[in-house]
Amino acid sequence: MEQNESLNVFMRLLQESHDEVKKCTDALFNVLVKEVKEHKNAACENNLHAANNLSRSLALADRPKWLNETIKWCDWYGKNSQRDDANNYLFNNLSPIKNDLMNHTWSITSQPYEADFHFDEMYERFKSESKLPELFDVLINILEKMVASGEIDSLRAIASIKQLLSLIKQNKSGSYFSVMASWEFLGGFIKNTLWESLDSIPVIKQLKKGFEETVAEMDIELDEVHKSIAEEMKNKYNTTVNSLTYKKKSENLLEHKKDMA
Repeated sequence: MEQNESLNVFMRLLQESHDEVKKCTDALFNVLVKEVKEHKNAACENNLHAANNLSRSLALADRPKWLNETIKWCDWYGKNSQRDDANNYLFNNLSPIKNDLMNHTWSITSQPYEADFHFDEMYERFKSESKLPELFDVLINILEKMVASGEIDSLRAIASIKQLLSLIKQNKSGSYFSVMASWEFLGGFIKNTLWESLDSIPVIKQLKKGFEETVAEMDIELDEVHKSIAEEMKNKYNTTVNSLTYKKKSENLLEHKKDMA
């Protein structure tokens, strides 16, 4: 087999392995917001298996940071899934690297792949000009009031609210992609039956309503920030980034709540 063809075969196998990791990572993030621990364990095990397969195809020096982190934290979760905070730890450590994992380009040249476009600088600039910082604080304040109210008897509900509170606190000052990953988690949380069950507690129901209204307002702000970043990237760099596609959650997560009111 000629050298070029050998290289082509290797690159095809490498890409197939990477595609499997991406598929397993998507599946893992989808079940992390749900309640069945067995599904989370299985998805994490599948992700670990796919990541290890990809890792074995590469020399140590060629393994991207996102691959090493995926293996590290999926392995950690497998050994610590019984902990109450295990889900939170896994999400918080995988969400910052998810974009790199999903958009990594394998190159056979020695030239580094540069595509950061000072992205976080743009996000921070547009975020500071928006209402996002104060809306983050409103969400945090409402969740803290829920926990401190003493009205919620369910330990499971309290633990879930605390987990969401911790996530929002940690990511309110995070990068664009960590915030968007958190936003996906929050969207799934709002649809959770555990969250819906809080309507049976009058005091908490009012706080819950305020939280959802803030989420809807924040959804609009995130959409505007996203549009501003996309516009600047197009004008300044003459490019677009597919992962910037933003679908407002109010269109599919919050509208049904208006019907239930």
